[in-house]
Amino acid sequence: MDVFISYDRADAAAVQRIVSALETAGLRVFLDVEQIRQFESITDRLRRALSESRVLLAYYSRSYGSRRACQEEFTTAYLAGPEHVLVVNPEPGTEHLAPREILDVLLPGHPALKPALAALVEAVRERVASVSGAIGSKPSPERLGEFAAPTKFTGRWTELWQLHSILRHGGTAVVHGLVDSGKTTLARAYVQEFGRTYNRVLVNDWSTAQAGDLVVAEDVTAPFDDFKAPAACLALTRDPRLAKLGTSIELGDLREDELDLDPALRIAAEGSTGLARRLAEQFSSSTDVALDRLYRFRTPLLDPVIDRLAPIVAGLGEEAWDVVRVLVATTPVPLPLGVIAGILTGEHRQVGDSGLDTVESSVTGLLASGVLVDSGLGEFRLPRAFQLALRQADHRPSRAEQLRERAVQFLADRARPRPTVVAARHRSTLDDEVRRTAHRILNEVNSRVALRELPDGEGMLRDALSSLHTLFDRIRQICGDVDPDALRPSTLIRPGLATLTSRLQEDLLRPFLVYWHPRLDNHHDVRPSGIGSRDHELAWSLHAQLRSELGKLRLSILEVADELAVLSGNPLS
Repeated sequence: MDVFISYDRADAAAVQRIVSALETAGLRVFLDVEQIRQFESITDRLRRALSESRVLLAYYSRSYGSRRACQEEFTTAYLAGPEHVLVVNPEPGTEHLAPREILDVLLPGHPALKPALAALVEAVRERVASVSGAIGSKPSPERLGEFAAPTKFTGRWTELWQLHSILRHGGTAVVHGLVDSGKTTLARAYVQEFGRTYNRVLVNDWSTAQAGDLVVAEDVTAPFDDFKAPAACLALTRDPRLAKLGTSIELGDLREDELDLDPALRIAAEGSTGLARRLAEQFSSSTDVALDRLYRFRTPLLDPVIDRLAPIVAGLGEEAWDVVRVLVATTPVPLPLGVIAGILTGEHRQVGDSGLDTVESSVTGLLASGVLVDSGLGEFRLPRAFQLALRQADHRPSRAEQLRERAVQFLADRARPRPTVVAARHRSTLDDEVRRTAHRILNEVNSRVALRELPDGEGMLRDALSSLHTLFDRIRQICGDVDPDALRPSTLIRPGLATLTSRLQEDLLRPFLVYWHPRLDNHHDVRPSGIGSRDHELAWSLHAQLRSELGKLRLSILEVADELAVLSGNPLS
């Protein structure tokens, strides 16, 4: 076989055009049309076809890098020799290409026009003629006792290639991250995929290391000054201060496209990359069985999460445990600081009260330690994995139950309408206040991105979400200045401010921001140096979806704006 085509099946139409041109030129082409799930390995039939081919032609679209089968095919061919690989890039940029060495085998341009397609065919034909021998089979991975490769690798192909770029010339890579972030799993997967490029792979053994060897140093806690061997070194550590020992690779949360996980399990594992990875590796069929294991008292699945969190909470004191107990009882509902304090003290508190000092100190410590999440609207919650772990690790379950009951009662009291006696006011005065308030809110809505369509390819999504945050806060401030009698519910014949502002804040803005804001922030947090914020946003896998959801939100807000315009006396129509 001359050419093996490696591609994501979502790109089948564009790939078929290239295949037809290659076959017309007399080349023997292997193209598999069988669907392979995103996280499945390649079949034995594909391995044989790849081993018998002289050149792999990769159609490297944005989705290609997240497909396990595609990465296995590419890795096998590339490690057989870069001369066995050619790459077509259909995207406008190159930031999705990994490793960067791909640029050395990248064909110029995308063959959209006939002259470009003819140039591609000629380049492939020349490469096939110049390569001696086929790609060959991938050797069986070396097994190193307890350091054997994982049975299922759940992602991080980008990090694998980063490691190889550092280590293949004898460098030192320092992989660091929190407990259970997947450092050892990544190292094992690297040994499985790339170990055959070294003479030997040694685990925690520097004494005999020589040039051409790879030393894997597990759980490094201090600088290894005595290590003078010329071998490549892959060091694993929890201490980010040791990153200076070599080239740093920090492991954060796995992206959504790197986990073969049911949505219900993905939610349950929120906050813990390690738990998500274990669920993906151990439960490939029954979601219910996995969830039952998680909610069962003291399941080993949560032990690494407990080992990470329990000492942090204990170190902050019993007051921090009480804050955690309240949030465990109300997960996934976020709570403002005043409500947390109110549940703990039995009194309604406002920010600024002296009684908030202890609670505020505990919340600040938990936030700084990464235990709590700030929703961005002044409300706090526990990620779901933390809620499960801390519930199981609580050393005072009776206290937890007391606070659970108190939280339920407190929130029920807040939701229960309270009868009030209000002095009558002249109807026209209230109507004037309603009109002025509706006009102020409508001006805020019109001045934000809420009613302004974001053109394709223009504007920043981060700026759009910031504008929506500001709108949320301004509506709250405006309503706080209004006579409570003016905030009336809607009726069958007349819209009311209370209903409209609640729909804007609680039904539209809050759920949209709570869902999208942390996801966009997480993407910006991993922006590589040298890449602008706008280009980094455009490369986000969820970019198009968020733009679409902004459009839907705009239509929903427009409906509310129409009713606000009626109240203000200036209908939009």
